[in-house]
Amino acid sequence: MSLPDAQYHRQIIGDIWTTDEPLRNLEELCDVIGSRWAGSDSEHQAGEYLKDKLESYGLQNVRLEPVPFGAWTRGHATLELTDPVAQAFSCIALPYSPAGEVEAELLDVGNGEREDIERLGDAVRGKVVIAAAETNTANTKSTKLAHRTDKLRFAVDAGATGMIFVNQNPGLLHITGGIAAPGGGPAPIVTVGTSWEHGQTILRLAKRAEGPVRVKLSTGGTFAPDNVSYNVVGEIPGSRHPEELVLAGGHYDGHDISQAALDDGAGTIVSLEAARVLAALPPEAIGRTIRIVLFCGEEVGLFGSWAYTADHADEVERTRFMLNLDGAGRGKGGSEAVNISGRPELVPWFEELAERTHYALRITDILTPHSDHFPYAIRGIPTATLNSPDDSATLVGRGWGHTEADTVDKATLRGLQMSAMATARVLLEIAGDVEFPGEIKSREDLQEQLTELELDIALKRGNRWELVGGTA
Repeated sequence: MSLPDAQYHRQIIGDIWTTDEPLRNLEELCDVIGSRWAGSDSEHQAGEYLKDKLESYGLQNVRLEPVPFGAWTRGHATLELTDPVAQAFSCIALPYSPAGEVEAELLDVGNGEREDIERLGDAVRGKVVIAAAETNTANTKSTKLAHRTDKLRFAVDAGATGMIFVNQNPGLLHITGGIAAPGGGPAPIVTVGTSWEHGQTILRLAKRAEGPVRVKLSTGGTFAPDNVSYNVVGEIPGSRHPEELVLAGGHYDGHDISQAALDDGAGTIVSLEAARVLAALPPEAIGRTIRIVLFCGEEVGLFGSWAYTADHADEVERTRFMLNLDGAGRGKGGSEAVNISGRPELVPWFEELAERTHYALRITDILTPHSDHFPYAIRGIPTATLNSPDDSATLVGRGWGHTEADTVDKATLRGLQMSAMATARVLLEIAGDVEFPGEIKSREDLQEQLTELELDIALKRGNRWELVGGTA
């Protein structure tokens, strides 16, 4: 096994440890540029900023790759109980909720998981349903807990006419999250997010009512089908196998209600910092070409990564690995973990890497569909996500993420540095290891895996199933 020299690891660590560059970049991205909402001027400005940074760090072939998609702009949102009591509550429309109004009986569907909806059966039809937004802790990954888009799909399929998601963390923080229809259009029903406190008040009032409780939802907002954002791409050429690609990156877009510092401003900055120190190594240190891709539009449907994989479909066979950095760089550092995407054969390689480089990495292997690794994974490319649980790890779901509280003060310089070091060292090793075990998965094996995990359902709805040769 041919591996990079220890001197390169020492240079990476020293270069990262002796600068505050990543924190200054995060402050610029969040405090100055803003939320970077998909399709907004802020997102476009961020793309230009990141492009300039990659060029200044010495990456080659730096470019903006256009991504057409339908953009949503927020309007008004109201949530009212109308019977047996009249009371208004604070809420926001979930992105890509259609503009409209619905008044109907309220139905508590608990966590909103498939079994919750199936247990209620026909009672869901015609109702506005209220459900927990997320129920897993920030430390936990599970294929058994549904994503918000799955919960919405369960409710819509059962005949719900509107939906309310309740944040499961206290603090009067609204919960948000994209619910675009497959293909990128508006969602099928009006959907809003509210805080833990307001949601619990609604549930208490509903519980004490002697008869049906009625609720009215109203949302505005506009949808522009012809919009363009940009993926930011740059390369560090390989010296021994330049034709083979190792990809890494995070999404630089955020939600319009916050700075999106942790999700995924921090991951974007970790990508930048890893790129900076890898590009500074002697050319002979880089075995395969390392390509950094910073994605637009992840929060509203993985638009950037879907577009990238479609535009670069001819590169699949020479792409050895993709490392997603959604969730990297949070907290105080030292909690970095690698979740491999349904590739158990890679687990020993990463475990050996962690032991040999004397840096603990929690290694798991679960294929999940809701981040930018997934469009690569369904084309058979080996992928993993490097993240780091933050100080909200005892909270539910994303913690501060997808709320107004996702701000720069939740990040630390040390957390950004440690994730950047782990990322750069992983990329250096993968790029340099001629015996790296990741191989392109066959269509047959991939289709079997996706069907077994029931991940084929969303792909069929989004007209993506043909990417793995699937048939209806």
